[in-house]
Amino acid sequence: MAINDKDYNKTKETGIRVHKKDKRCFLFYFKINNRKYKKLFKVKATNHTPSQMLKTARTQLDIIKDEIINGTYGNNLIKLDKLFIDYMETQPLTDWTHKKKHIYDLYIGDSQLSNITKEPTESIIKKRQSFNITKIGNRAIGDIKERDILMIISKMEKEHNLSPRTQKIILEVLNPVFDYAIRNRYLTENPAQHITIKIPSQKKIVTNATELFKRVYMGIIEYYHDEPFYKALFLFAFTGRRKSEILNLKWENIDFTNNYYWIEDTKNGEKQRFKLSPMLKVTLLELLDDRVGLVFKSPITGKKIVNLDRQMKQLRKHTKIDNLTLHYMRNILVSALAEQQTEAITLSGILGHKDINTINKYLSNSTMKSSIKGLETIDKILDAEIIE
Repeated sequence: MAINDKDYNKTKETGIRVHKKDKRCFLFYFKINNRKYKKLFKVKATNHTPSQMLKTARTQLDIIKDEIINGTYGNNLIKLDKLFIDYMETQPLTDWTHKKKHIYDLYIGDSQLSNITKEPTESIIKKRQSFNITKIGNRAIGDIKERDILMIISKMEKEHNLSPRTQKIILEVLNPVFDYAIRNRYLTENPAQHITIKIPSQKKIVTNATELFKRVYMGIIEYYHDEPFYKALFLFAFTGRRKSEILNLKWENIDFTNNYYWIEDTKNGEKQRFKLSPMLKVTLLELLDDRVGLVFKSPITGKKIVNLDRQMKQLRKHTKIDNLTLHYMRNILVSALAEQQTEAITLSGILGHKDINTINKYLSNSTMKSSIKGLETIDKILDAEIIE
């Protein structure tokens, strides 16, 4: 719609006119680098005096001029959905990429990134719709405030009884997106940066970890003596790897000559290198496989394994450790190594952590060096002759 200059009167401020009927509406007219501009602006407040509204208009005009000079004018009008798509196009395709897209569409907006994840089920669609009232994907990023994000988190907690860990995923998805916007001068600040969600400690205390560690090892070796596939799989967990790291491991990520393997970090695409222990190397070489693609693909479908519940249940029964899980093996490992006076930086490195802990957060962390040192301690616990 064309701007009619005759609808506006001049004010005492240069370059600012006020509407004859609606005193909250202003017309800006100015020139930058020999280019003329006309912009409309409306004061949101309804209880301001004419002088206060004119002062607000003056401030806004200065902001617009600065943004035009800096090349950022209008960038904060981009919708969050579009910004998320732009950001995701800069990211490597990993499991974490798929998860971020799923979380975003579930709680935050509608990315329409059908090339990243499969079509949602009816239950997922229904769950997405339950968050429609608090979703912010169709909002201009410049209008999104901290309270808008807190509304989503509040709904997750109060109406859906979701855990603090699940709530925190919202921040893990949004923070890098808003930081991306700042780097590209779409925004000047991140509306999620001051939001914190305290995660209750879920640490499982492992007592008598060294003996428990030996029981787990012997259980894997004995029960899967004639099944190198599952023996290797559980030995990876036994030496600190997460379930997702094991099931996504590829043959091309293993260097049998130099005795190491690397994990593709699912969150930032970086690689973490770990020592390949003798017990793992021997077992992997026993696998009858074409050694292409996934190491632990399903023996039936040839695709990625999804569920290990049956095998885990059998191992629990054999070891008589009722609470044994792949993740609990990591707890047992770190506790057993700690009982052997292993320092925190090595414990953190063998588990693949980026940050050691609050006290040691400024220490550098090498997963390769830590895994070598950790495996040396494992040898001492188990007796090196057992695993060579």
